[in-house]
Amino acid sequence: MRMPKILGGSLAVLALSTAAAVAADAPATSPAGGNAGFAPDRVIAPPAQHSAFQIVGHRVYGRASWYGNWHLGRKTATGERLDTVHPTAAHRTLPLQSMVKVTNLRNGRSVVVTINDRGPYSPRLSIDLSPHAADALAMRHDGIVPVAIEQVAVLHQ
Repeated sequence: MRMPKILGGSLAVLALSTAAAVAADAPATSPAGGNAGFAPDRVIAPPAQHSAFQIVGHRVYGRASWYGNWHLGRKTATGERLDTVHPTAAHRTLPLQSMVKVTNLRNGRSVVVTINDRGPYSPRLSIDLSPHAADALAMRHDGIVPVAIEQVAVLHQ
């Protein structure tokens, strides 16, 4: 006598959970195109637009380091403050606000950075990278790595 009650209760729970799962997968709008009285549970954003870059300068090989934590928050040559969010770099001769593709020759990773400061001060280095750019190149642990530097321009689509 007890077995059918348990079985009946289990079937009821299974039916309710299946109905809830079907309702969660249902579209948020009615077939007529209007809202069915409830908001969607998620918003699907369009895919991120990635800019295409064209190499406009010749390739230069050198060594890159990255700005230490002491430089964070300090003003760069363009007046903006160095942060860990934007991929920026310091170069001695490239124009400020120009874009450069830097490739780590040890692992093949590359990142496009904006030149916003002057330096590096060591004659053995070609470019200083922000912490964000160093993370993208996986070089923060190494400190100094061999790199290829190419000036790029954004292709407008």
